[in-house]
Amino acid sequence: MNKPNQIATWALLLSLCVTPILHAQANGISGFFHRAGAALKIGASKVLGQPTPTGGGATTIGATFRPINPASGRQFTGLFDQWHSGDSWPRASVFFTKWGPNLPCWNARATIWHSPRSHHVETFQVCNAPLFIHDDMGGSMQLTIDNSVETQIVIAQNIQGLTHADTANSRNAGPNPPRSLFGLNFGAERVALMPQYHEILLRLMYAAGYEDATTKGINGMSGKVLWVQGFDPAGKAN
Repeated sequence: MNKPNQIATWALLLSLCVTPILHAQANGISGFFHRAGAALKIGASKVLGQPTPTGGGATTIGATFRPINPASGRQFTGLFDQWHSGDSWPRASVFFTKWGPNLPCWNARATIWHSPRSHHVETFQVCNAPLFIHDDMGGSMQLTIDNSVETQIVIAQNIQGLTHADTANSRNAGPNPPRSLFGLNFGAERVALMPQYHEILLRLMYAAGYEDATTKGINGMSGKVLWVQGFDPAGKAN
């Protein structure tokens, strides 16, 4: 092989080796700027007070609480706005009749107890939509699972100084609560369902007044008066 042909051959081999490297570097730089841009976007949303992505499942817009029967909402909304303690009434158990990690609105049936022998039933939807609370100065903030329920669910299981007759690990509509109010055994559903469950639970608590908007936390005076009874297996949405 003469010298000019050798030079051409080496040049071809060099280009075959260098081209993939340059493409990889370009892709890496592009990926870096894509990630940086996403981080800046989230940061800007926080500064501007706009809703930021949450860790839940499917989301929607509009009302977070949507009455079905009665259409007026009746008693569940604001049920625990008045603080009380001990074995006080009312109490409410919630049973989810349509649910799923990719379902933005869950259907629920609440059994509301006025006394050990008196109760009525209401149905409604709870939706994973943006939830804002307002202060007395005209400001507002988005209430998210990160700054509320997820870190306080354990507190609701064991409120100091309050005594309740409970049903231990048995879950039913009432009138007595289970030992664990919201911590169900989800089995194989746990990983997929928990993020959306927490988002729905936050909005459920807020609608009932169990979530105290003034302190952005669970109303510690309420006691064990609200709990999740369970899930209808036939109501699971894929």
